[in-house]
Amino acid sequence: MRKTLARGLAAGMAALWMMGSAACAADMIPIDLNGGAETAPSGAWKATESGIVISAPGEYLISGKLEQGQILVDCQEAGKVTLYLNGAEVHNETGPAIRIGECDPRAAISLVDGTENRLSNGAQLAFEEGDEPDGVIYSKSDLTLDGSGRLEIRAGAMNGIVSKDDLKIVGGEYVIDAPRHGIKGKDCVEISGGKIQIRAGKDGIKSTNQNDPARGYLDISGGEIEIFSGDEALSYITYCNITGGTMHLVVSK
Repeated sequence: MRKTLARGLAAGMAALWMMGSAACAADMIPIDLNGGAETAPSGAWKATESGIVISAPGEYLISGKLEQGQILVDCQEAGKVTLYLNGAEVHNETGPAIRIGECDPRAAISLVDGTENRLSNGAQLAFEEGDEPDGVIYSKSDLTLDGSGRLEIRAGAMNGIVSKDDLKIVGGEYVIDAPRHGIKGKDCVEISGGKIQIRAGKDGIKSTNQNDPARGYLDISGGEIEIFSGDEALSYITYCNITGGTMHLVVSK
């Protein structure tokens, strides 16, 4: 087990240096989804019956396969949480594969160079009253996605990626298949890089804040975007600003 974690951490760190990350090996916290330790020595994360719970800010290198469960980020103290997906595969039949609660100031998901990652959920989601985590990735905080690996997202129900605040995509390759919306950021969706392919039953990329005249917008300044949607390819409340990137949009109402 120790050898497996050491190899995974070494490979991940080499890739992170190639990505220009300032992260240092001593600061990375490895999580092997295949099993092993039930908690980090620092107490920063623990394994539960429902998956992995991360309870402290930091940088987490995640690898392996979780056949049923989720990665839950639930931090009580201020600080950024970054999840480095390093060949990770997570399926949750009843909710998000990755669920992020309140993170101050923000959360990030980074795709390690050269890795293939997969996240999915089932067709029957179970919500608690007053709560609706409606994405394979679901965040209550500002969320940034970057890196140079690949992430495949298969939603059995609802949406692909959801943030209740700002959602930014800086880099990485994403293949998203969702019965409703592909990418949804309540306050905004900003895309400055990456390669994104979306097949959505409803809207492709969407921002929904109707209460703040400065929010509810889309801003696309880079990246390669391909959308096949059953409704709007780009849906917004206030404005859509496109200054760069390439797009191929197909709508079949």
